[in-house]
Amino acid sequence: MADKVRVGILGAGNYTVNRMLPGFMKDPNCEVTTVVNRRRENAEKVAAQFGIPNVADDWRQVVESPDIDAVLVGTAPALHLEMVLAALEAGKHVLCQTRIATTPEDARVMDEAARKAEERGVRSMLVPPGPFYRGRAYITHLVESGFFGRVTHVFGFNMNGSMADPTTPLSTGRNELELYGPYNAAQLGLTYDVMAPWTGHATTLVAQRSIFTPERPATPGGPMTRAAYPEMVQVVAETESGAIQTNVLNWAARFGESRVEVYGDKATVVYKQRGDVFMVGQAGDESLKEVPIPVEHDGVWLVESEFIRLCRGEADEPSFTFADGVKNMEYLKAAYVSAKERRWVDMP
Repeated sequence: MADKVRVGILGAGNYTVNRMLPGFMKDPNCEVTTVVNRRRENAEKVAAQFGIPNVADDWRQVVESPDIDAVLVGTAPALHLEMVLAALEAGKHVLCQTRIATTPEDARVMDEAARKAEERGVRSMLVPPGPFYRGRAYITHLVESGFFGRVTHVFGFNMNGSMADPTTPLSTGRNELELYGPYNAAQLGLTYDVMAPWTGHATTLVAQRSIFTPERPATPGGPMTRAAYPEMVQVVAETESGAIQTNVLNWAARFGESRVEVYGDKATVVYKQRGDVFMVGQAGDESLKEVPIPVEHDGVWLVESEFIRLCRGEADEPSFTFADGVKNMEYLKAAYVSAKERRWVDMP
């Protein structure tokens, strides 16, 4: 490998442009050399914005290039399987976006390929979920240190009013089943990934979904089309630890507040995403009190640098793995089946 890890970008959408590329550019051990997008003109704009020297016409050119050490797969989930397998086979380290695939079956194939590639020194990781990133490590510390006592119930709320107006076009969200699959309902899976380290993974669950506005404009002022995904999903799960996990997503909730709540027999924490506000109360307190996140547990987004260290052999294990992605897809499929069939569903 060259002195710097040479990274190719496969898919440069808003998340890649606004979060991932700035992180790569700040790392002195990384050099982003090539970008490819569905439309070349968009790739050229990104290359000009970040000073990326090469624009490719096809993602295969990037994967097959001997001048690329690693790739970021930043496309829609339906494209991940083919790209990841090809990159691993070509000996490229792989960082894949959080939504690993459209089905658990595809996710398992990717995980198995990643495990085999690691035997050849080829590393892989998933981008961890962004919501609640700053305070997650602090809650994990509190759980592991026994601060809560026995954790009994964890709530995750992903709430906003982005789809509250029935005239809001579907182009503001992701409405393409062929690209995202039937199970990837907005950020439901991201909140699950946030809570799972505190409760263990779900063992059985029951879910309900609602589409409040069945038809919306496809684009601003455009023709009406059916909504593929619900505005609201709620999932109640029993977990490996015995704690109950409740996951509520509602993007039609005006003034909705995204937060996580962790309840134990000794203490409670409410963590509000807006402003990273931590409210803490222990047995004997009269009410919750706001506390700062301790510096040593303050989660700073350094995901891109973590991946570069992994590629250079300076990190042993990634913080978020393809195996985590498998668990995520199993949860999302179980929630979908439960809501459609109106029954409890056991996890694999």
